Amino acid sequence: MAQRKTSSPNIEKKDHIIDALDPGIRLHLIEKRPRGLKKREPANTLLMVHGQSTPSPVAFDFPLPGYSWMDYAAARGFNVFALSIRGYGRSTRPPELLAGRYDNPPAIRGRTAVRDIEAAVEFICERCGVDRINLLGWSWGSTTTPAYTAGHRNRIERLVLYAPFYAYDRPAVAAEREDPSRPGRFDPRMGAWRWVTERAQEERWGGSIPRGQHAKWREARAAKIFWTAQLQYDPEGKKRRVPAVRIPNGAQADGYDRARNIPLYDASKIHCPVLLIRGDHDRSCNDPEVNGLYRALSNSRGRRSVLLGDGTHFMHFERRRKELYDQVQLFLEG
Repeated sequence: MAQRKTSSPNIEKKDHIIDALDPGIRLHLIEKRPRGLKKREPANTLLMVHGQSTPSPVAFDFPLPGYSWMDYAAARGFNVFALSIRGYGRSTRPPELLAGRYDNPPAIRGRTAVRDIEAAVEFICERCGVDRINLLGWSWGSTTTPAYTAGHRNRIERLVLYAPFYAYDRPAVAAEREDPSRPGRFDPRMGAWRWVTERAQEERWGGSIPRGQHAKWREARAAKIFWTAQLQYDPEGKKRRVPAVRIPNGAQADGYDRARNIPLYDASKIHCPVLLIRGDHDRSCNDPEVNGLYRALSNSRGRRSVLLGDGTHFMHFERRRKELYDQVQLFLEG
């Protein structure tokens, strides 16, 4: 299915393929900004980073009229970028993703993603002539973006963590991913990567919406395009008897560590303002996790935590998405 042109004629778009910090890896960045934007400054520069299964062109520049979060921010005067971590979208697929599923340990761990974020931030700062930017991470990206911020605090103006994850003890979750013969180790039978089908994704998203409320919470075409847009970035998966997208398992291994209360970063090292925001029907992150992160952000100046009604982990594809966009914009412009 061809992606539709959804941007306003008043918004300029440019695709960048940049060098990562590691040889042989190239990263895809989308850039959108108001046509004729002349004043570039940290306050109106934003980088968005996706989660574990959805590349940034789908996550933040969704090909359905009125659904591009990038367009929303650009229309309000922002120079906004969206990064696809290696192994996702049009960024380089490293060798471990091209090899057999069980030939390597989990591919693309959080620390590797942090290196890609660093490359993107440096590129953006040089291109825009600024010394720092705003940063937004969704889902798994809500762990990699603060990990970058904790180590580069002078580069980030404000940080948004949408559907945020953090570390706390969840023995049942850890047990699901643990090597039964080696307690305390991630199960190697999970492999370097996995195939994810439309049905599996729909169980995660649609299963979070109260029974009988699907039509009120989201458009049916949004759910369909969410899947078909992802397949555009996985030609091999598209040809399978049951179409699927190949997903690196690094985020799964990161999740195993979080379930054993091992965070990817020290939240107390983050000093900029931070917004934690999620929908009240998000089954992926929960109160103990978000509240623990809020407390751990003890040195953040102006931290906020916002819970939005009638939204899931995929709220930015749902009918109430503009409430999410508005709250994020209010924080960034504050």
